[in-house]
This record gives sequence, structure tokens and C-alpha cells, in this order.
Amino acid sequence: MSTNKLKSWLRRNSLTLVAALGGAAGVAYAAGWHRPPAAAAEITPAAAVAVPERDTVQDTVQIALLLDTSSSMDGLINQARSHLWNMVDQMGKMTRIVDGKVRGVKIQLALFEYGNDTISAQDGYIRQVLPFTGDLDSVSEKLQGLFTNGGSEYAGQAIQVAANKLQWSSDPAALKFIYVAGNEGFDQGPVSAAAAMATAAKKDISVQLVLCDNQDPTWTAAAALAKSDLATIDQNQVAVHIPAPQDAEILSLGQELNNTYMAYGSEGQAALARQKGADMSSAKMSKKVAIERAQLKSKKAYKNDNWDLVDAVDTRPAFLENASDDKLPVEMRGKSLEEKKAMVAANAAKRAELKAKIGKLEAERTQFVDAERKKQGGPAEQQLDTELLKSTKKTAAKKGYK
Repeated sequence: MSTNKLKSWLRRNSLTLVAALGGAAGVAYAAGWHRPPAAAAEITPAAAVAVPERDTVQDTVQIALLLDTSSSMDGLINQARSHLWNMVDQMGKMTRIVDGKVRGVKIQLALFEYGNDTISAQDGYIRQVLPFTGDLDSVSEKLQGLFTNGGSEYAGQAIQVAANKLQWSSDPAALKFIYVAGNEGFDQGPVSAAAAMATAAKKDISVQLVLCDNQDPTWTAAAALAKSDLATIDQNQVAVHIPAPQDAEILSLGQELNNTYMAYGSEGQAALARQKGADMSSAKMSKKVAIERAQLKSKKAYKNDNWDLVDAVDTRPAFLENASDDKLPVEMRGKSLEEKKAMVAANAAKRAELKAKIGKLEAERTQFVDAERKKQGGPAEQQLDTELLKSTKKTAAKKGYK
């Protein structure tokens, strides 16, 4: 095939390739082929198609988020709510080369609150809100339910509880993080920082500390014990939204994606309601958050095989053969196996098409927003997601992740 013919074929089929590549590779590909003509010459067709084979195995990334919910920490909770989608999106782009194949990651999140006087003093004012889960809509729902009260913040004990109570992966290649965010002295409570960090280190858990609002030497000392950088943020800062021409279409396509979900099982309809609720709460927070959620929904990191048939069949191809009719959507009951497969395949194809469109628009939007930021100048924002990602990248790089 001649170079010109190859270029023509790639342009005609770019959306299909974006859907096939997925994640960061798909967005990077779209950015190459859909940027202005002058810049397109920088990426040759050979470079665009020279993508290593994608591994079907996924590495595990586990994140336990420990939030101080004592009085005055409303800003921190709001940042956690509003930065959830972008943080998971960025984490989901991590890859590792194993035996010449690109291996992606699956994200599991757990949520704890500490320092809230509504929790028993016997428990150290610490509560596990959610164990490890890949259901991001459940995480969003639980974050929305948090509120502040009181003020006995035992950060060291919270770390120890999370390290001991959660089901951490035994895979030595897994990335395991405890993120602790708060604003009062780190040396409160019965568990010292040294003891907490030692407990985490024994399980190969990296502890990342986020200090809100002020400087505190006890947090600096704790970060040194954790062998990590201490991040500092203004918990009340609100991320700036830069409007882009792609915004409205991304939001619309994100809503269309919901129509491709096929709830199954006893919890399926409740999960659909959580999905819609997460969309609504994101939209209430800001347009920026709503766009980041729509973009995340088009990525592999947003997977719901525990309640959605399309994802379930993608994960387990023989799922329909073993599923009883009473667990399937009403419209599928009584159908033949081939009819059921055709219904799922139609929704899968529609979803792939929508995801490809969002991927292309996201690439264009990223270029537009980056250019606008350069025009505006000023220091980079320091908020919960940006600071956590900085330290996370250093830890991930040590295990060969990019």
C-alpha cells in the first residue's frame, strides 16, 4: 500500500482504531490524526500504527482514601468529590510492558473517614465507609454522603486501620496506596507516625500525605517516615474551568452512553440509579467535573461488569450461556441465546462508537485547553488530584509503570 493510500485509510478508520486502542493510547492516536494539518506531519502513519500488542491481563492499583471529616474540612470533601473522576482517569492511563505487551491497570478504591465525632471514640473516630471496589459510582455516592463534625484526628491510627483491615493485593507488581488528607497535628492518638508507616511498609503500601491549608512540622516528619513527598493544598480552592468548543458534545455523548447499559441481577437497577445520580451530582458541582466524568465513562477504568451485561460479556465471553433468565433484563427473557447475544452486541457496538467519538473530542479539547492555559499563564493549580498524582507517578515508576 502506498503512503498516500495508507494515510487515507487511517483517516477513514480512525474512530474504530481509537475504540480498539482505548485509554491513553486511543486518545494519543486521535490527537495525532485530528490536530491541525500543520502539526499532523509530526506523527507519521508508521509511528501511529506501531502500537505494541495490548495484554488481556491487567495490573492492580489499589487506593485507600483517608479523609479528615472533622469540622472545617468541608473544602477537602468537596475537592475529593470533584476530583474523583480526573484522578481515576489519570491513574487508569498507567501501563507496564510485560513480555513485550502493554498491560493496563484496573483501579480499586476504598474510602475511610477519620476525626468525626459522630464515630465512636472506641474506634478512634475512624470509619471504613467503603471497602475496595471497582464500582466508581458507589464511591461517588459515598463521598456525597460525607459531612464534617468534631475534631479528634488520629491520622496514624487511621493508616494502621486501613493497612490491617482492607484486602490488599498479594501481587508484588500491584500498586498499593494509602492517601491521607488532613490539617491538624499528625501526632494525635495512640498510634505514632513511625508505627503507622512501619505497618504500611510491611505490606508494600505507599503512604502519601496531603496537608490542607497550613504548614505543620508533624506532617513533614510523618512524610519523611513514609519516604514520600508531603503535598500541600488549599482545600478551599475551586478548580478553574476553561470552556472549550467540544464541551457540549462531550456532555451529550456521555449521557448517550447510559442508554447502552443493560442492568442485570438483583442490584442492577440500583446500580443504574447510582450511575444517573453520579452524573447529576457531577453536573451540580461544575461543568468541569461533569466533563471529566463523561470522559472517564469512555475509558476502560470505568467498568461495571458486576451489573452491566455489555461489560460482563466483555470480561467473560460465556457469561450469557450461564446466566439464568430471571437475572437478565426483562426484555431479554424468553429470547434464544443467539438473540440475547445479538442484543448485547448491538449495545456494545453503539458504546464503542460513542466512546470513540468522546476520545476524539477529548483529544481536541485537551489541545485547546492547553493552548488557553499557556495564554493565561500563572502558576499551576495545586489541588488534591494534581498533588496526589505527582507523588504517585514517582512510586509507580519504581515498579516499571508509565
